[in-house]
Amino acid sequence: MGNELEHSGLMSANSYQEAVFQSLAGAFTHFMLEWSAVAVAFATAILAFIQFRITGNLATPIIGMALLCAGFMDAFHALASTQLIKSVADNENFIPLTWAVSRMFNALILLAVTLFILIRIKPTGNLRKRHNTVVITNIILLLISYIVVRLCARSENLPSTMFPEDIITRPYDVVPLLLFIILGLVIFPRFYRRERNVFSHALIWSMVPAVATQLHMSFGSARLFDAHFNIGHYLKVIFYLVPFTGMLIDYLITYREEKKRLALLAVAHRELERKNKELEQFVYIASHDLQEPLRTVMNFTELLHQDYGERLDDTANTYMNFIQKASSRMSALIKGLLDYSRIGAAKKRKTVNLTTLINSVIEDLNASIKETGAVIELSQMPSLPVFETELRLLFQNLLTNAIKFRKKDIPPHIRINSREKDDSVVITISDNGIGIAKEHQEKIFSIFKRLHGNDEIEGTGIGLAHCQKIMNLHGGQIWVTSEKGQGSSFNILIPLNHDEESE
Repeated sequence: MGNELEHSGLMSANSYQEAVFQSLAGAFTHFMLEWSAVAVAFATAILAFIQFRITGNLATPIIGMALLCAGFMDAFHALASTQLIKSVADNENFIPLTWAVSRMFNALILLAVTLFILIRIKPTGNLRKRHNTVVITNIILLLISYIVVRLCARSENLPSTMFPEDIITRPYDVVPLLLFIILGLVIFPRFYRRERNVFSHALIWSMVPAVATQLHMSFGSARLFDAHFNIGHYLKVIFYLVPFTGMLIDYLITYREEKKRLALLAVAHRELERKNKELEQFVYIASHDLQEPLRTVMNFTELLHQDYGERLDDTANTYMNFIQKASSRMSALIKGLLDYSRIGAAKKRKTVNLTTLINSVIEDLNASIKETGAVIELSQMPSLPVFETELRLLFQNLLTNAIKFRKKDIPPHIRINSREKDDSVVITISDNGIGIAKEHQEKIFSIFKRLHGNDEIEGTGIGLAHCQKIMNLHGGQIWVTSEKGQGSSFNILIPLNHDEESE
């Protein structure tokens, strides 16, 4: 009799130990699976943002963040199941409820962001707007995640989500089941037709383990850590792994294509530099060689005029004047071409006080200023890392034009000021001159483009082309705002994000 009692007591202890072991093993397996899913979701989000930096595709980081927020909800469920997070209501339904909430959240957030991308987001657009859209959308997703977690943890009454005796053991999992089916059959295929990449295709296939997970939980799992419960969690990890794999393959493809594109771009850049150097050398040599016969023509024309001017009739003298004026214009054109070819030859920046530089240009133009009665108002200018010689030429051209293209009998009034704009400085040179019609405002920066004949205003048509090339050298911009007869404002934008020495 005593032996039987002893044996019975031993069996009870073994059964108890086995039950404890199974419970701990189930909890440990569940915990590891949940955190594996969270880790994969986190890795997917990181890859999504890397892809966004490369491609600028808005859909990638938004869906990546949606998966990460779903992972956060799974982490909430994992912490609840290990009782690291407890409900205020201290209800035994808290753990199964967090599972149901995490699956519902997962399905709804994927549905919401995909529909948002399909309906509201254009494949291309302004880069800054795309960045803002990503930031705002991600903040909203994180905020929603936090609110859902807080509501679950702070609610005093929690509904029951498990009904072991019914055919549908977890009815709260049926809604996510239907949503995942809709995503897999309708929404994600439409998304794939728009994006046409491996990641969007993987999203469709990820719905297979997602649906299988919900089937196991809705119609099989009757308690924590049973067979259907564990199978469902294994399948959920696969659900996260499929889009992660698609994202990884997409990243490798994009990285390879980007590397190839950069290599081709480098080759094209070197070829362009070579051709530019050849062109500059050609312009320099041709212009230099043209000067010699032109000087000969000019010198002998001058000698002919001095020695035989009195013997020539009026018609011959008129012809001589035409030859002299045409030779002078040709000389000015050749000098302009030489100056144009030399722009950027010295690839070295240095910090220059623009107030000092512009004042020195004004001193050089003193004779024209006195002759026309021009008034120049110069505001305080910043010091910037620039190509000094080229920028000096730019201001000289712009101020010369402001004096030259003045209204009849009205002295030029020129104002020069600066302002900061983002990471750049914008310098504006405004005048009260004859103005420029809107249809000509882009053409004037082309080489040899003139709006007035030499009989009206002398010039070569190269000065503003110089200015355009100088701003290209600085990585900046130049544009004009003007109306016919209302003066002009030339704006030059110089970026600040440059080292003092150009590479």
